[in-house]
Amino acid sequence: MSADLAFEQLLKPGRIGRLELRNRIVMAPMGTGFASAEGRITERQVAYYAERARGGAGLVIVEGSCADFPEGMGMLNQPRVDDDRYLTGLARLADAIHEAGAAAAIQLFHAGRVAKSRLAGAQPVAPSPIAPGGGEAPRELSRDEIGAVVRRFAGAARRAREAGFDGVEIHGAHSYLIANFLSRATNKRTDEYGGDLPGRARILLEIIRASRDAVGPGFPVWVRVNGQEIGMPDGIPAEEAAAVAAMAAVAGAAAVHVSAFGYGHPVMWASTPRTPGLLLPLAAAVKQAVAVPVIAVGRMTPALGEQALAAGQADFIAFGRALIADAELPRKVIEGVLDEIRPCLGCVKCRDGLLATGAPITCPVNPALGRERESRPHPAARSKRIVVVGGGPAGMEAARVAALRGHRVVLFEKEPELGGQLIPGARPPEKEDISDLRRYLVGQLAKLGVQVELGRAATAILVAEQQPDAVVLACGTLPTIPDLPGLAKVRVLTALAVLSGEAAVGDRVAVIGGELVGCETAEFLAEAGKQVTVLRRGPALATKINPSPRVALLRRLAAKGVRTLTGVHYEAIAPEGVIISTAEGVRELIPADTIVLATGGAPERSLQRELAGKVAEVYLIGDCVAPQGILEAMADGQRVGLQL
Repeated sequence: MSADLAFEQLLKPGRIGRLELRNRIVMAPMGTGFASAEGRITERQVAYYAERARGGAGLVIVEGSCADFPEGMGMLNQPRVDDDRYLTGLARLADAIHEAGAAAAIQLFHAGRVAKSRLAGAQPVAPSPIAPGGGEAPRELSRDEIGAVVRRFAGAARRAREAGFDGVEIHGAHSYLIANFLSRATNKRTDEYGGDLPGRARILLEIIRASRDAVGPGFPVWVRVNGQEIGMPDGIPAEEAAAVAAMAAVAGAAAVHVSAFGYGHPVMWASTPRTPGLLLPLAAAVKQAVAVPVIAVGRMTPALGEQALAAGQADFIAFGRALIADAELPRKVIEGVLDEIRPCLGCVKCRDGLLATGAPITCPVNPALGRERESRPHPAARSKRIVVVGGGPAGMEAARVAALRGHRVVLFEKEPELGGQLIPGARPPEKEDISDLRRYLVGQLAKLGVQVELGRAATAILVAEQQPDAVVLACGTLPTIPDLPGLAKVRVLTALAVLSGEAAVGDRVAVIGGELVGCETAEFLAEAGKQVTVLRRGPALATKINPSPRVALLRRLAAKGVRTLTGVHYEAIAPEGVIISTAEGVRELIPADTIVLATGGAPERSLQRELAGKVAEVYLIGDCVAPQGILEAMADGQRVGLQL
């Protein structure tokens, strides 16, 4: 079946107000951290958005941009639209999106109570002085201040039009200012901006009307709203969200973009769900309440999007993290090569670093993110013979990029299949999507004609026989075995062996090592019905991952009955289990018939030493440089692939 038939609805032109779009694919607005410290558009940002437009999206919505400085700033390096001095950069961005073939919109944003005074030196503001969990107490806005906020949104909309954008989206979702007003959980006012739903929606409706007046007829203004606040007492229920959407449409909103917010099962953050299409029923409910187009979002896939459009659940499909992972997703849908789409893992590393530290977004599967111009794989000046040793993510990515540039590549992998640590890495709960990355990379190597030698451990002699111009070593690590009293006298397993299914595990397990691998192995075993205890010398578990996935992981461990002990000293390993003492000096035997070591590994570099002086170019990448994650491994592979 041809792509234009398989995705007839998704690829059909659409319209928001008078704005005509080449297809129904929308790039969702997502913070990047690519703007300058003072909120100006940078060339890095221009390249990032132009790449997504060039990839075939019908509409690109630029990330939430501050409409009211300083109180409205939500994060570091956020674009600003609150002053005319930003017009030049905004115009450059709009032009770049247009030149790449897409329509351009920009989201207007006010952080509300989740703003941080350290960013701009101003106390957060909100409808009521209710602090977010762990956050600062906001100051309640006066009526006059609310009027000023409305005017600033209108001014920002006017600037967007002057800069050349085709439309604006008012951010009324998640837990930002407008959503704070809409929700009974955060709006306790007794004046005309609180109370019943029309009162709580008043600021949103005033912003829509004022923005429309500022931009004039023909320029679409639409809204993003929460289709529901999940797991929040007194949060916005689905029926109220649909009523808000209907009021917004009457006030002049040209479309409604339906997201969500909340905490807890089945999502940690409802705005970035792991389950594909989780928020689609919320969009469908809003669709029943309005006559204007509805944009659905929430880890959508092309197939889900096509089904949703055909069923009348939405009019446009927004892709967020999927377009971070692969800017060319729309083009690949158009060309019918879905197996070539680089998969989003749903890991939210793109979001977590930005929210936790203000660092620019990253993506484990797309090391070119934020480096779109520099990372384009130009043809090599001379085709070289390249040997890659190791078929994990670093080795496969190096082979892929090198082959894409025209090099002749052979890859040796000692195991019977490609994947390296992607294989056991996909075994723990919530990590199943890692297998999609493995399938993508394996498929790319086959398509590009990389010679793959499985079940062959590379030696210096074997490598030399290939007469390579360059050798890339991605040999991984050797497990680190700690020096613990009695360890040599009992049978122990590594976490890798457990996750790979190479060894049988008893019913009572002690996991030594409480960083990410130890915790994920414990969860994997607990799901299999094992009684598990995680032990760590350090003061806390899983310290090297960002806050929100860490909190979610620890909650799952607790819910599955995993016992966790930190700050322990290992006295001895005995046949009955592990003897520890706590920081308080209490001695305890942790009963275990199986001991699992999650104590890391040391880089495997023996082949580098054997090749010294025999090959002109030898590159080390991945874990044989230093133990690291998928993000660093893929970045290493791409860097060397471009360098060869």
